[in-house]
Amino acid sequence: MSIASLRFVIDTRGSDLQVTAPPVFNQFLVENNLHETGQLTATGEMLLEMRHEGEILERVFTKPICQTKIWELWLDGNDDFVFVSPRQSPPKLVYVDKNFQKGVIAFDFSSVKGEEIYPLASIDIRIMVNWLANSGDLVLHAAGVAIDGEGYCFIGPSGAGKSTLATDLAAQGEVTILGEDQVVLRNIAGQFWIFGTPWHEHEDRCASIGVPLKKVCFLDRQRAAGIGLCPPAEGITQILQTAFVPYYLPEKIPVIMDQLSVLSEQIPFYWLSHEQGMLVLPKIVEEVM
Repeated sequence: MSIASLRFVIDTRGSDLQVTAPPVFNQFLVENNLHETGQLTATGEMLLEMRHEGEILERVFTKPICQTKIWELWLDGNDDFVFVSPRQSPPKLVYVDKNFQKGVIAFDFSSVKGEEIYPLASIDIRIMVNWLANSGDLVLHAAGVAIDGEGYCFIGPSGAGKSTLATDLAAQGEVTILGEDQVVLRNIAGQFWIFGTPWHEHEDRCASIGVPLKKVCFLDRQRAAGIGLCPPAEGITQILQTAFVPYYLPEKIPVIMDQLSVLSEQIPFYWLSHEQGMLVLPKIVEEVM
């Protein structure tokens, strides 16, 4: 599975489980790059082996990093990451080395025998957030579209109208929706890109491609309808308030801040106020001074 040019390779050998993925993930599935030796042949890939563990919740780890009602992150004795989903059925642990090159998906195989299972359900996005943070990259709480090979990103809190805007744009022209609620922002060889993600309900509301980023717009319904320049400092603040930032790993924050500073120098920021049904596509793609 490839998301934002980073690959999860799940090795199911030695397990008789029926491994699958939700339909929305289909376009993100790629050819397996795993040789018979069990070694990967490219960078930006993480090999995850499947392992049966009967009583995973009895395991004791060294240090809690983040604990919520839905998931937890711990360090083990080797300072590698352990992602825990205690309330899933079945509960799972995903061990990942600090370089995000290899790991293990562990759970009780007997509890799902004869069923189809996606082993990374609800954990894949958590792993992705932390993997990206190594390079200062982010999962954005944003809608993203591709227009003529260029990327446009629309950031706002829940209820700001991201999905509505993406749907309106798709109806107004040759627009590809990369994601209606989450996209990935990466700096690759000095150029910022946005990528589609699979964490959506509908297959037609996401795409597995990435495109160079052209503009970032911050949605604000309190402003008059239209688009206008947003000061860089305000834009960075908006991103930090809405993006999936791993604040529980303070050593990653300076790298992320440096990346956002470069972003604000290279990519223009705008305020955008949009009402459903507005013909807003021309205003978004034109240059605003």
